[in-house]
Amino acid sequence: PNPMPPTTCYVGRVVDAPHGLGAPLRWASAVVVDDATGRIVDVARDDNIVNTATHKVVELPERAFLVPGFVDAHVHASQYPFAGTGIDRPLMAEDGFLAKHAFPTESMFADAGRARVWYDAFVDEMIRQGTTCAVVYATQHRAGCDALVDAALARGAPRCLVGKVSMDRLCPDAETLEASLADQEAFIDRTRGLDKTGDLVAPIITPRFLPTCTPELLKGLGEVAAKYDGVFVQTHLSETIDEVDFSKSLFPDFPHDAAALDAFGLLRDGAILAHCVHMLPGEIELLKARNATIAHCPSSNFYFAKEALPVKQLVQRHGLRVALATDLAGGYSQSMLGAMR
Repeated sequence: PNPMPPTTCYVGRVVDAPHGLGAPLRWASAVVVDDATGRIVDVARDDNIVNTATHKVVELPERAFLVPGFVDAHVHASQYPFAGTGIDRPLMAEDGFLAKHAFPTESMFADAGRARVWYDAFVDEMIRQGTTCAVVYATQHRAGCDALVDAALARGAPRCLVGKVSMDRLCPDAETLEASLADQEAFIDRTRGLDKTGDLVAPIITPRFLPTCTPELLKGLGEVAAKYDGVFVQTHLSETIDEVDFSKSLFPDFPHDAAALDAFGLLRDGAILAHCVHMLPGEIELLKARNATIAHCPSSNFYFAKEALPVKQLVQRHGLRVALATDLAGGYSQSMLGAMR
């Protein structure tokens, strides 16, 4: 007998987005997957008929349907251990979310063994939730960041931009300027060396947010971003009113946070900025000019920002790009379906 072809045809209800972002979704009747690569090679839609006789066939149950994998534009892998707690506290108070939950938990990721255990669990849960691409915060600890990269590579999923966090003030385990920049470059070099195409895992420069970064560190990270062609940048922007006010006191020479990031070379094409709920006059226009993307975090915005992001206005009136995110653990769940709700 002839060997079974190395493709599988899934027959049933398939959510189809043939025309990309912003176009109406449609139903397709089948999708063909290359078993060796996991890539979709054919879709039965309109007048395109798939010959099921040439593939291994799997029929979906009556009430099941396939959807494209979810993309989580902002998630803290290192906060997975305490997900669902601390969201009743203010973000920046002495007994708040960062001081009592985020920073102490993240400190344990200095231990590569513990980091590996938690990052393995985080990646497995992300796959279980149907998230096939994510923009991820790790911590400032190099060995732990490497463990997160290794976890995604070992499983072949999800596709990730992994950020080694940079911060050199107003936090526990603050890095020195020199060590932070050196570790950032070493992390970029190692990650790109393991996945030379960047198709599965790629590094993303990650200043935590303005209050935990000195001007010297931001300047250095901007220079690193300019040095490495195609590297992405992510950070938090205008998440809460007290954060905006505190940033203004630390960077008084700039009219707003976006201007400070821009001056240091970090508001670059493709920069991903979480929250952006309390933007000041001029920030929308600057984000648009730099082709930045807002990571919309509805769950954590409810708990910390105390205000909703005007997504429709930003997209339709201002032409900004907005992506959806769970913001685990400011959000309580890794479920993108929960973020949609």
